[in-house]
Amino acid sequence: MAAVIGAPLQRDGMEIVPSGFSGVELDRLPAGMSRMADSIFLVADIHAGKDGAHGFAEHAFIPYLSVSYTLVKDGMPTSRRRGLLYPVASKSGPRYGASAEMSGPGTYHVNFIVSPPSSHGMMRQTGKDGVAEWWKPITASWTFIYPMSAK
Repeated sequence: MAAVIGAPLQRDGMEIVPSGFSGVELDRLPAGMSRMADSIFLVADIHAGKDGAHGFAEHAFIPYLSVSYTLVKDGMPTSRRRGLLYPVASKSGPRYGASAEMSGPGTYHVNFIVSPPSSHGMMRQTGKDGVAEWWKPITASWTFIYPMSAK
């Protein structure tokens, strides 16, 4: 089951769409990623916007990003979870995602920090055929209810 956990954010020539999935299976789990029954697979679908200022075609997946998250349950600041969203290939296209352990039903706040491709060494051409400077890290926040219902 998939559920959008917040409105899309249009910023610095890209669109960031947060969602959560249950029942996601991966070929391997990076250190610290949860397989607990009470967990969701947090996803950031990040695609290029209309202007193409950074050299990516409209709607194209933006590679080489560093995406971190913080997840906090209302009224339980000690339930804070932090981690990285990793590049994941799926039939619906590439995205960034990670399993996150939940602290039971309730209202949660998720925060993504999206750092530009230069965070993983991607260079950009300057001059006549160059692209705009990379953006500063973007912080985006959403609030959602867990368990989620599909939309």
